[in-house]
Amino acid sequence: MTIDKHEVLLRMRAIELLAYWEGRLVTNRLMNWFGLSRQQASADIKRYNTLYNPYSLIHDPSVKGYVPKAFFQPVLTTAHINEYLNMISGLVSESHVLITTPEPNISAIQLPDRSVRPEVVREILRACRTQSALKIIYASMQHPQWHERTISPHTIVYSGFRWYVRAYCHKSKIFKDFLLSRIGRTPITTQVNQINSIHDLEWKEEIELTLIPNPNLSEPQKLLVEKDFGIPDGRLQIFVKKALANYTLQRYQVATTLEEAKEFFKYPLILQVSDIEKLPSYHFDQTR
Repeated sequence: MTIDKHEVLLRMRAIELLAYWEGRLVTNRLMNWFGLSRQQASADIKRYNTLYNPYSLIHDPSVKGYVPKAFFQPVLTTAHINEYLNMISGLVSESHVLITTPEPNISAIQLPDRSVRPEVVREILRACRTQSALKIIYASMQHPQWHERTISPHTIVYSGFRWYVRAYCHKSKIFKDFLLSRIGRTPITTQVNQINSIHDLEWKEEIELTLIPNPNLSEPQKLLVEKDFGIPDGRLQIFVKKALANYTLQRYQVATTLEEAKEFFKYPLILQVSDIEKLPSYHFDQTR
């Protein structure tokens, strides 16, 4: 049987990114993403660990998978967190080729990774999986000095511009969004009462928002906006988690105030006025 070298390379890159950013590699991920048998997935990990990045992974029975050794460094990828994001989103939608093989006539803007460190991502993902609490050293625009926080994280989210973790803040007693780039050291597991994500009401609640072309645009401009955003009958209705509503509106370039609506080139869409009261309080720990 002929070996598809391109497909093998895709799987090797997936192994590397999972090990580097998540700190754990299990055969099930490869099996589900690439349609492999367990034997094939194990063989791929062995191939990576012998031919591409020798002795860089070790099997850890406690996590039922492989973990990177202390000296682990990527050899097939650039160690950029957006590369990990592209892999996750692409493989889940089975768009393997689109995420790993750049086309000569297609390009994209590379957003800065904002100094997101893999050891931070690994520990937060581990805490999300095990429902553990973490001590972090954090800084914000309002409090730029490093200070300690205890959080109970449940989800890492990419807003399209920034990476953050949705977590319960044991100091503020509410669920907030913490920027990963502003976590100053590797998080440490701590023994406090873990707050389950089922109590994050804004995360559980889904709301419907209606977007319309900015009324300050001319009629021909409105038609262009409708075409750009695929708006049927002049109204676009979207369903989002309440906690993610503000980020979604940022991605859509939606004005939510009269002042913003005046800048119609910057905000080609506006939020229907009756939907404004649906928006969540912006618990971002004053990090903007």
